[in-house]
Amino acid sequence: MVDLVVLVAILAAVGFGAYKLGNLVDNKSNEAGSESAGTTVGTTATRASAHHSDRPSRRTTEIVIIAIAGAAGVILLISLGGSFGRTRRRQRWRSP
Repeated sequence: MVDLVVLVAILAAVGFGAYKLGNLVDNKSNEAGSESAGTTVGTTATRASAHHSDRPSRRTTEIVIIAIAGAAGVILLISLGGSFGRTRRRQRWRSP
């Protein structure tokens, strides 16, 4: 039971960190886009896509999913490696 709680806590921490990282990337990208608006010279017009700030972007969602799946995969590989690496010795009962 304790292992399950630790596993959920680790995956939640990874997911939260990836979410915060994704939001930071979105914010910096939007800031850079707004700063560079109108600085290009040419006849081509670009249209900025509307970003709804009340929900995370698709990129943020993808980062969170990949981070959680990656962390779960690493935990699974470590667990499997540990179980295959252990040798099981038969214990003999000895009378005192």
